[in-house]
Amino acid sequence: MHFFQKITLLALIFFLFACSDKSADKADDESHPSFSELPEITDESGQDFAQAVVPVAILPEDKEKANNAPEGMVFIKGGCFIMGNDYTQEDEKPEHEVCLSDFYMDKFEVTQARWEKVMGFNPSKFSGANLPVEQVNYQNVQKFIKKSGGNCRLPTEAEWEYAARGGLESATYPWGGPYTKNDRGCFRANFKPLRGDYAADQALYTVEAKSYEPNGFGLYNMAGNVSEWVDSSYEPSSYDFSSNMNPNVNDTGNLRKVLRGGSWKDIAYFLQVSSRDYEYADSARSYIGFRNVQDYMGTDVVLNEKLGDAR
Repeated sequence: MHFFQKITLLALIFFLFACSDKSADKADDESHPSFSELPEITDESGQDFAQAVVPVAILPEDKEKANNAPEGMVFIKGGCFIMGNDYTQEDEKPEHEVCLSDFYMDKFEVTQARWEKVMGFNPSKFSGANLPVEQVNYQNVQKFIKKSGGNCRLPTEAEWEYAARGGLESATYPWGGPYTKNDRGCFRANFKPLRGDYAADQALYTVEAKSYEPNGFGLYNMAGNVSEWVDSSYEPSSYDFSSNMNPNVNDTGNLRKVLRGGSWKDIAYFLQVSSRDYEYADSARSYIGFRNVQDYMGTDVVLNEKLGDAR
């Protein structure tokens, strides 16, 4: 082997070990719904790198709530934030203040192991116990939630965006900043970089639910991997008329349901915390999964649920 070939091979091996969460075998070519022209994504070579994520501090008065979070969930302290983005797509406008109550959210996307334990089958295209379940439509998810029992539900669109921002007021992505690489030059999510190179982030399809770094709230894969169903109907102008206190637009007659977070097959635009997408409620895709939330209803309720108290 020539000297140049040896050097190239060593460099490639180093890059794989530095950045890789998972290798993969093939990509999916299913089309993604698009409803407007996307902004141009430029080559990120030579860019500055994003800084490390800083966890959101738990206030002393909230420590009991956080310590008693339902299994697999993290406590999200409610508050007010600016939702939307005046500088991208029309359906993200206008920026507006939204206020939310405290809630809990799944730390990870629902895995195939968790789904199969409840539902008794696994519909996913990319098989793996710790991979996110996919190829589940909105109605399937509602059946899973009902069969799981408890007080879980899908997040509203506002709850999802607030959680994805990880406590950062003007975040572009869940880790903040406008960049998709960390200080080692590795991509921070599983998506399709540079408008076509699936393998550039070292994953050709889904990766395990506990992959990459969590955001400030401790939530994993709020960008990329699988797009996530939320419990809101897609209405392009909903920000013009929705409430600013725990808002949700869920029209049962509107079969277009909002997706958030982008997936392994999407460009970086869809990973942005304000980006909105949709799919029809009866559609099951290999790039769509979900995670649940639960309202905070008092420590006693949470403890009773943990202990199986049927009072």
